[in-house]
Amino acid sequence: MNNFRKNIFPFILLLILLGFLPAMTSHLFADLLKKTDSSAHLGNLANMNKIKGVLPDTSNAIKNLHLEVDKSGDTIIAKVGTHNILLNEFVNRYTDYLFATGTKDNYPTRKSILTNIMNEILLSEYDNNQKILADKNYKDELAWSKNQAILGFLKDREVYAKISVTDEELRTAFERVNEQISARHLYAPTEEQANYLYDQIQKGVSFDSLAKQVFTDSTLKNNGGYLGYFTWGDMDPDFEDVAYSLKPGEVSKPVKTVYGYSIIKLEDRKPNPLITENEYLNKKHKLERTLKIKKKGPSERAYISSIFDPSKVNFNETALGNILNELANSNSKKIEIKDKRKSSLNCVEYEGKKYSSSEISKKVNSIPFFHRDKITTVNNLKDAVKGLLLQDKLIKIAHSKGYDKDPLVSMMYDKLANVVFLRYKFDEIIHKVELPDSTVKGFYLKNISQFTSPDELNLQEILVPRWTLADSLKLMLNHGSDFGDLAEKYSVRKWSAKNKGQMGFAPVSKYGMFRDKFWNSQVGEVLGPMRIENLYGIFKVLGKKQGQAIDFNMVKEQATAFCKKEMQAGIMNDYLNRLNKKVKTTVFEDVLSNIKLDSAYSN
Repeated sequence: MNNFRKNIFPFILLLILLGFLPAMTSHLFADLLKKTDSSAHLGNLANMNKIKGVLPDTSNAIKNLHLEVDKSGDTIIAKVGTHNILLNEFVNRYTDYLFATGTKDNYPTRKSILTNIMNEILLSEYDNNQKILADKNYKDELAWSKNQAILGFLKDREVYAKISVTDEELRTAFERVNEQISARHLYAPTEEQANYLYDQIQKGVSFDSLAKQVFTDSTLKNNGGYLGYFTWGDMDPDFEDVAYSLKPGEVSKPVKTVYGYSIIKLEDRKPNPLITENEYLNKKHKLERTLKIKKKGPSERAYISSIFDPSKVNFNETALGNILNELANSNSKKIEIKDKRKSSLNCVEYEGKKYSSSEISKKVNSIPFFHRDKITTVNNLKDAVKGLLLQDKLIKIAHSKGYDKDPLVSMMYDKLANVVFLRYKFDEIIHKVELPDSTVKGFYLKNISQFTSPDELNLQEILVPRWTLADSLKLMLNHGSDFGDLAEKYSVRKWSAKNKGQMGFAPVSKYGMFRDKFWNSQVGEVLGPMRIENLYGIFKVLGKKQGQAIDFNMVKEQATAFCKKEMQAGIMNDYLNRLNKKVKTTVFEDVLSNIKLDSAYSN
């Protein structure tokens, strides 16, 4: 059920990821310091504007205290060596965190955020960072971050700021917020499978029966896909819109969501009969912001479609293949692509402009390594190139409008650059740590399941295009026909048909939604017919292999990395404590405790 909760909607298109929508940076340093800070959590620029609007006048926020003031005239809240941390700097960071997380103001959180700022200064200004600063990948990521800051501002001005919400939409949202509904659903990864499930429901097959076929989650499998009660904002927006439009007992046609497809049956509604106009007015602003966020994704895609048509990008497959080969070699060594063979060969054409292999290689090299490393197929590379061409177009638009010069872009870039630095610094510190073999061996034994080969199955299959044929073959098997002979004669998967349907041992995970069904069956048992996309399959379990623990020496390097990850908070705290002893630090506790914030952040 949790897979259908609306927590975060990931952008799954590489084109969008690389081109327009900067990915949310990780909570690396925040996680490191027990998730007390969202220094890496960068919301959209509309949020930053909102924060600026509610910042207190810190010059009058603290009274009757002995204050130290910086030469800029701002109050000093803490010192790290010769560096002053100013009150406005802290309030910006702190309210950014409160706004992004919904946390209410309290002193322990204030102290944690300030400690994080001080630790970042220690790492960036009072430690040896020459290796990081000279790292080409680091420099590339900073350049990339600059573009992401510009693109973020462009998105805010050209998309988010232009989203409107009608009063009718607001009132519908208010009604839904005050009404709980319960529903059950069936999940399918493809539209074809969803249509098949819907057809089965129309023929009278129950949700209970179909849920046992489609879910691996034991709860949903055994309760007929029942999700319980939920309200507006809890679920995927498309799922939610359809669910709220149904009457109790009504079943929807297949609904496309970010996860695949769902068929929804509404079970019950529980409206709140006591809502008033005053309540609506009090919640109107929050509802408007939520609705704008819901509209943001479609609005972004519409904007992109209006300026860029990926179908008009033409590729030279040979040139692209050469780049992919070079990319595979360079990724293994974290170096640049150096395609010396045919660098002048035309590789891509879009809107009448031709790009040579060397030009495309240079563009691909501009992608940070952690993105570039995911480009492993020609289709991945095509998507990446489309994204880069789109990015070029968007950057050109941003420059023409002067967005790159806006102070908010500099502010966003500083935040992104700080996150990039902290990630590299974190990796450097963790990499340097030497763990005793005994510690790593202890971790290996404690987490042996992580170092165990997967369970494997050997199946025999017959795949045919029609249910009636599959059903007939199942009857023939029941009357003694040989499975291998039927597979050889009828199965449409040629390579397995030549082998009398035998597929050989493979990890259980290969069989997706059917893995538990196959694994829990007896050796020799025949299963099916089962719908597999547009085919129907009959399967026979030929053998099982239980996963075995892998020898420690073979996975020592991997176990060391996992062990360091588990110990990372302690490793970083030890490192920071050692660094802290070398540098004098001061916190002005009276200033920190007496800051007066806007009531929006108070309990």
